[in-house]
Amino acid sequence: MPNALGHPDNYIEANPMVTPVHIVPEWYFLPFYAILRSIPDKLAGVLALLFAIICLYLVTLISKPEVRSLLFRPLSQVFFWFVFFDACLLGWIGNMPVEYPYVIIGQLLTVGYFSYFLIILPMLNIVEEFFWQNDQYIGKFGEDIEKGYKI
Repeated sequence: MPNALGHPDNYIEANPMVTPVHIVPEWYFLPFYAILRSIPDKLAGVLALLFAIICLYLVTLISKPEVRSLLFRPLSQVFFWFVFFDACLLGWIGNMPVEYPYVIIGQLLTVGYFSYFLIILPMLNIVEEFFWQNDQYIGKFGEDIEKGYKI
């Protein structure tokens, strides 16, 4: 079972006289490999690759919502699945050859990946905190009405 997700070309014996046609990393590196390939400049690609990994660490520092569970945060649920499928598609793109449609799709998915961590996630925290505070206020306000207090 551990070899089920491996690429068949990875099991061909290496020949130092022949360069492989298509180099494919292991499946868990494919999304980051797609990010690396989607940027034409080598240095910028390596920096984007490193920043893609650093973004996963920064989530713990950027995202500090009052309610940690996604069960009570429907907007975060939707965008969580957005970034999940974005990472899955980046993995698929990382497995494809460097050709016209795959390069453009990889660049768009890379923009989506970084925009989630740098733009969408902080904005979600602000919007959900706003709704959470207003929901608590409305809840207290509603209790006052039910008890018959004048407002």
